[in-house]
Amino acid sequence: MPAPHKTIDDSIAESQPESTDPLQWHWLLHAIKVKGKHVLLAMDYQSRFSITLSALKKGDDESFLNNFEHHLMTHVYELMATINADIQAIDTSLERYRHQHNHCAFYLRGDRSVQAHINDVVWHFRSWADETGEVPVGVDLISFDAFANQLLRRRKNGKDYFFPQREFLHAWLRHYGEYDTAQADACIEVLRVKERAEFVARHPELSHPKLSHSESGQPSEATDISLSSDDHSHKSPGNNVVALDDYRKK
Repeated sequence: MPAPHKTIDDSIAESQPESTDPLQWHWLLHAIKVKGKHVLLAMDYQSRFSITLSALKKGDDESFLNNFEHHLMTHVYELMATINADIQAIDTSLERYRHQHNHCAFYLRGDRSVQAHINDVVWHFRSWADETGEVPVGVDLISFDAFANQLLRRRKNGKDYFFPQREFLHAWLRHYGEYDTAQADACIEVLRVKERAEFVARHPELSHPKLSHSESGQPSEATDISLSSDDHSHKSPGNNVVALDDYRKK
């Protein structure tokens, strides 16, 4: 169905902070075929966090929505556990999500900047499938998403690079965890430190400066460079609206 606004930015701009409508959350969907299997990739417009689903039947909305929410909740549990959130805080944030998003709408609309990032994830997904000889399913999809969401991104006209995983978690904590900005920032720092520690554990050879020779032949200390980032509704009428509660498994 045609979208109510030409761009997603226009839709977001219309949703004012004082509005009583639920928080809008815009995801872009992209369908591909890999090794004869239908694959759907969903990417969050704001954080560029992506969720990849495979083994879906074409046109099966119920299966898509169930799988999407299952993967979304799995990522939330994993990320919040990483920052040492207790199980009650995680479950409470998920309940707030369910309360705020009990309807969804599908529109024929895209965004070039998001599509460029989607295309990059698709490239990595195809490469992953080619290397393993099969299309990822189940827990392998979660592993792939964890990899893809730690790739550096930059929005159109944006100056700073960011990691989708950190952007997604920061937004989740603010919107559904009811953390204030300072608390969410502190949690992202915990995540950053743990990610750095995991990287060093996997690549110990990169964790220490190495000696290289200058043009004069004298040894000089090479620079150790690391990249990091500290960045952190109206109801649609008619048959565009899908009640998520109709699809959620009891």
